[in-house]
Amino acid sequence: MRMLGWTTATLLLMVMLAGCGGGGGDALVPAPGAPGGGDGTAGTLEIGPMVIRPASTANFVAQNMPNDAGNCAFAALYGATIDYLASQALLDRIVFSSERDSFHDIWVCDLDGSNLTQLTNNGASESGPEWSPDGTKITFYRQWPASDYEIMTMRADGSSITAVTNNTDDDHYPTWSPDGRMIAFMTDRDGNEEIYTMYENGDDPVNLTNHANKDYVPDWSPDESNPDIVWATRRDGHYEVYKMDDDGSNPTRLTNGTHDSYDPTWNATGSMIAWSKWMGSGYDIFQMSSSGANQRNFTRHTCGGQTPAYSSDGRWIAFRSPRGAAKNDIWLQQTDAPYHAFQVTDDPETDTAPNLGSPTMQTERVLIGPNGSDWGGLDPIWTKASAGIVAFDGDGYRNFVRIGVRPGDLDTLDVSPMASTGWDLCGVLVEAAEIVNLKQDAGRGLEPTTWLFDAHDPGAALLYFNADTGKLVSVLLAQDSVYPSAAGAGGAICQSVEGEGLVIQGRFSAVYDAQGDLVASDGATRVVLSAAGEVVSAN
Repeated sequence: MRMLGWTTATLLLMVMLAGCGGGGGDALVPAPGAPGGGDGTAGTLEIGPMVIRPASTANFVAQNMPNDAGNCAFAALYGATIDYLASQALLDRIVFSSERDSFHDIWVCDLDGSNLTQLTNNGASESGPEWSPDGTKITFYRQWPASDYEIMTMRADGSSITAVTNNTDDDHYPTWSPDGRMIAFMTDRDGNEEIYTMYENGDDPVNLTNHANKDYVPDWSPDESNPDIVWATRRDGHYEVYKMDDDGSNPTRLTNGTHDSYDPTWNATGSMIAWSKWMGSGYDIFQMSSSGANQRNFTRHTCGGQTPAYSSDGRWIAFRSPRGAAKNDIWLQQTDAPYHAFQVTDDPETDTAPNLGSPTMQTERVLIGPNGSDWGGLDPIWTKASAGIVAFDGDGYRNFVRIGVRPGDLDTLDVSPMASTGWDLCGVLVEAAEIVNLKQDAGRGLEPTTWLFDAHDPGAALLYFNADTGKLVSVLLAQDSVYPSAAGAGGAICQSVEGEGLVIQGRFSAVYDAQGDLVASDGATRVVLSAAGEVVSAN
């Protein structure tokens, strides 16, 4: 899902291309306008995966912070108020079926619900769409009025619709093989529902299940090294989730409950399975490992959900749910804490059967911007920022730390790199008439981690970032009376590697840890950091 190859070299190249600058850094090349917008009139800039709109490009600086050890690239952003900051990434699109035009048709939208596009519109009922592994095609099933269901394929833009099956039996719920050459599907051509496979053009259909009871809704694992098929079957008296080899051998029961389990689906690595489970008064989405272990309720909501589908990176599950209204819409929920759910579609008619894939460049996070401009109409973490330090790696955005200074002190702010330590750390010196606080992004939907400096009124702070994670892990406030305007000037600060730690010597009014907690309230002259940047001692 996130596939941007941003590197330190990319950052350096973009800064070099700008050709002008000041304050120790270079201005950035103008780029297309950002979605959502801010109130700045200076245009929009790009650096790595970040889209930035400062209030003024004349004074704005984007300075590279050298990092010789870890995976992250760091850039300091300062010199002008930042009105908008967002990360961009290749994100999945959602293909789904909607009844909003009287018949079920196939629609597609971006992960946040934008760029909604209707792909089919012909008077037939069409559902069960699934992206091909390469994202160029969609398979689905179609039913004309008073007719049977047939398997179809089309290009990702809705063109070149082709019938793969053509008979008097119901063929539906298609799913692609990992290499995109074959399709598994459900059919009643043998008198009851069975799971079949066939080539993409419909050749060589093979019955995999061949059982007297119903076999329902297959999903083919995307993992080419272990291309199992998971499906629901009624062979145990009610529907349970099974998996089998892609030739139909080794059928294995994965669930064993008292209520029906439907709609099983794999994540992209074939390590996890999600499915819909009847809870007595409605459905919830459950997850388990590919062996059937560690089964847990994922949605845990009074309105639950059905027809789950994983995103390409496994960080989201899309599903249909009537929560918030007496109708089904498409929702996304995080697979990791804090497990926030976001509504993707909002229409009076039913939206169902989502599938994720075929990524395009989209806004992944809005960190700074107008209220309501992040996903689902949520507020960004901040509406404006005086300055900040952004971290990203080969997978894209990793972290942002907002530097808090008063508007009148903005022209006194300067950011410069500390000397390389040889450890997995990036040290940054921040100077201003007064640094009020630091705030670090803690993740979507979470309150930022905050470092408050009200009791110290510092004019200089040493920030140490973990060079692999991009996270701020320790903060040292220098005593203004002994700290000149440049790092290390006059011998005020000394860094050295001793044994298993990085030793920083100087006069510090306070030392803070990675959680923003004060660990040396009376100050310190010698601080030892671990290789990962955590405070080991301060005295």
